[in-house]
Amino acid sequence: MIEKNIEELETKIKAKETEIEAWNEQIETRMKNEQTTIGTNMIIDLIMGSDSLSDMLRRISGVERITEDDQSQIKKLNKLKKELVLQQDEQKRLDADAKSQKAELENQKKQASELEESYNKLVEEYQKQIAQLEAEKRSAQVDMSSIRDFVISTSFSGTIESVSGFIQPVQGGSKSAGTWAYASGGLHLGLDWAAPVGTAVVAPASGVILYAAAPVGSNSGYLGNWTGYPAGGGNTIQMLCNVNGTLYAVSFFHLSQSIYVSAGQSVSQGQTIALSGNSGNSSGAHTHIEVYNLGSMSVSDAVARFSAGADFAWGTGWSGGSTCEAGSAAPCRERPEKFFS
Repeated sequence: MIEKNIEELETKIKAKETEIEAWNEQIETRMKNEQTTIGTNMIIDLIMGSDSLSDMLRRISGVERITEDDQSQIKKLNKLKKELVLQQDEQKRLDADAKSQKAELENQKKQASELEESYNKLVEEYQKQIAQLEAEKRSAQVDMSSIRDFVISTSFSGTIESVSGFIQPVQGGSKSAGTWAYASGGLHLGLDWAAPVGTAVVAPASGVILYAAAPVGSNSGYLGNWTGYPAGGGNTIQMLCNVNGTLYAVSFFHLSQSIYVSAGQSVSQGQTIALSGNSGNSSGAHTHIEVYNLGSMSVSDAVARFSAGADFAWGTGWSGGSTCEAGSAAPCRERPEKFFS
C-alpha cells in the first residue's frame, strides 16, 4: 500500500515540476518581451536612462504592466512550489515508513523462522524420545502366561499356500507416514496407512495367524498409550505367509476390536481378518504395518520360534537395525512400501 502511494506521489511531483518549469519559462519570456518593448533593463536603466519625464513615465508604466499581468501567475507559481515541497516531504515520510515496515517484516520473518526451527527440533526430540521409550517397552521380557491364549501353539503342523505376490491389506485410505522415520524426525519402523475406523483389513497373502488379540476399544488410542502387545500396539495381529517361496511375517497394529481371526487359524489371501481402528499409542485412525523377511525358514521352525517368545520383531529389535535393504541376513525388516503402494 505504501509503495503504491509513493508511486502516485512521484507521478504527481513530476507533473508539478513540469508545470512549475512551464510557468517559470512563461514569466521569464513575458518579462523579456516587456523589457524589449519599454527599452529598459532593470530599475537602474529606468532611473538613469530616461530622456524626459514622459519617457520615465512610459517606462514606469511598462514595469507596472509586467507586475500586474504576472502577479497572479507568480502567486500560482509560489503555490505550486509549496505544494511540491509538501508532496516531496510526504514522499520522504512514506519512504521512511516503507523502510521501517520492511525492516519490521524482515524481523518478524526471522522470528517466525527461529520459532519454526525451535518447534521442529522439539518435535524431532519428542519423536526420538517416544521411539526410544517404545523400543524399551517392546524389548521388555513379556510374561508369556499373560498372552498365551493369543499366541499360536507349537502343535500347528499345517502348510502355507505360496502366492505370487502381496495384495494391499487395508481396503481404502492412504499413506500417512513412511518406514524408518517420520517426516518430522524420529524413528518409525513401519508403514502407517490412514483409514477410518472400521475399514476392512485383509490378509495380504495366504497364511497362518501367529497372534491376534483385541484388549482395548476400537477408538481408544492416544500418544503415550502403551496398551496392547507389543506395547502400544493396541489391538494387534501378526501372521505368517509365503510369497514366491519366501516366508514373511506381517504385523498389523492399532486395529479396532473387530478382529475376525485367532492364533493358529489359516487364512486365504484377500480374506478379511480385522477392521482398522485407533488403539494403543496412536494419534488417529490408521493401521501400522510391519514386514519381516524370514528367508528360507520353514513354517514349523517359525511357528516354534514365535510360540516360544512371541517376538514380533524376530530378533531385529526395536531400535531400527537389521533392515533387509541394508544387507542384513534374514530375519530382517523389510520396508512395507516395497510391497504395498
